[in-house]
Amino acid sequence: MSIRKTAAVAALTAATPQALGSVSLGAPYARILGFVAANWASSAKAAEGTDTALRVKLVDADSRVIYLDAADFDYGATSGAAPSTNGQTRFLTGDDTATGLTDLYVDATGAAATAGAGAGVIAKSPVAVSVVNGGTATDYFEVSLFVEV
Repeated sequence: MSIRKTAAVAALTAATPQALGSVSLGAPYARILGFVAANWASSAKAAEGTDTALRVKLVDADSRVIYLDAADFDYGATSGAAPSTNGQTRFLTGDDTATGLTDLYVDATGAAATAGAGAGVIAKSPVAVSVVNGGTATDYFEVSLFVEV
């Protein structure tokens, strides 16, 4: 097994949801460990984007929603400054105590999984990446995935 960062997919956030593109995982199936995302004011990447309440959505080749931010998140803010060239990093870790403070895995019915039952998310390649709640035509949103193949 090896861990790698995928090529970035990006687009202007003129609509919601806004498809950014499809990411090949490098194998038919892979474990998604996390992602790095940044919202810029333009494709020049010189300043923070306008939208501050965004959600990243990942859908695998079987049309399963494998990740959707539970709440709006400001992917442009880093300590009150413009995003760094690395963006905002999110790792998909399970809520092992079912507190709701981190990502919470669900079972096939959508009910919360047993505490500690979360495992890495296995996805079928390619994965469609989109951003939800955008709407500023000039904002440029970019996402790369961390995958284990």
